[in-house]
Order: sequence, then C-alpha cells, then structure tokens
Amino acid sequence: MGLDYIAAALAILTGVGMAVAFSALARFVGERRVTRAKQIPYEAGSDPVGSPRVRMPVRFYPVAILFLVFDIEVAFLYPWAVNYASLSCAGRLVKGTCAAGVSWLGLGALVFFMAVLLVALAYVWRKRAIGWD
Repeated sequence: MGLDYIAAALAILTGVGMAVAFSALARFVGERRVTRAKQIPYEAGSDPVGSPRVRMPVRFYPVAILFLVFDIEVAFLYPWAVNYASLSCAGRLVKGTCAAGVSWLGLGALVFFMAVLLVALAYVWRKRAIGWD
C-alpha cells in the first residue's frame, strides 16, 4: 500500500524542493537595485490609473461566492464521469460493457447531485442573489 504513494511523494518533494531552492537562489544570488520604476504597480502593460483601493459594490460578493460554489460542484462531475461505467455495473465490467446487468447507482447519484444543484440554484434565483440589477 505504501509503495503506491512513493511516486506521488517524490513528485511533491521535488516540487517543494525546487521552489525552496529557487527562492533561496533569488534571495542570496540575485541583484537588489531599488528603482522608481520597480516601485510602481504594474498590470497588463498599462500605466496604473486611479487608486488601487477601489470599493467594489456589495452585490459583487454574493455573485463571486455563488460562482465559486457552483464551479467547484461542477468540478465534481469529472470523477463521476470517469467512474460511471464501474458505478453502473451490478457485476463485472468486461471490455467496457456490463457483464451482469446494469445498476442505476451511477445514474442515480448524478441525478441526485443535479437535483441538489437545481434546488440551490432555484433558491438563489428566488432570493435575487444572481442578477446585478
């Protein structure tokens, strides 16, 4: 069991090690010349206009949170799609088809998941948290 995770652990350790090594190299080897041009904010190749401390309307935050919630929930559909064949087979999976008949577990799980999303969307829509108006 533990041998299965060695490759993942090595990849994570390599990534963390490289991040630490490059950060240390930049800190100790890199030049530090502070100039006026380096001190101004830079975004998308254009000069900054106005204050960066702009107040966002309160209506922005519920829409942003709802986007994140629904976006993450939709991301959970990928593992379901990958495992759909094994979820829907009552018996063994032989060459991509069910050998012992079809079970409704895989489809039922998705229908339940979509029903929960639909109820949540209806609630949010009824509370008028979606529109900008």
